[in-house]
Amino acid sequence: MPESKKRKPHTHPHIDYIPHKKKKKSVVPYTVTICTLFAVGIAWFAVGDSSVIGLLAISAAGVVIGYFAGKQLDATFNKSGF
Repeated sequence: MPESKKRKPHTHPHIDYIPHKKKKKSVVPYTVTICTLFAVGIAWFAVGDSSVIGLLAISAAGVVIGYFAGKQLDATFNKSGF
């Protein structure tokens, strides 16, 4: 018969119960997308279908504006603690 008192006790894996802060996601991809869509919409009404180069130039400007606006929003939210 086995001697149960001499067996090693069963161990459970320890779960980390310390809550960790979640990493904040960047706002930049969202602002780039929104500003690009607004820029393309404005260019569509202003330029029309005739100039593809105009649409591309204005959408590129929307990307740049969205990038810098997103970086500014990230800096503001990190400073204020949101």
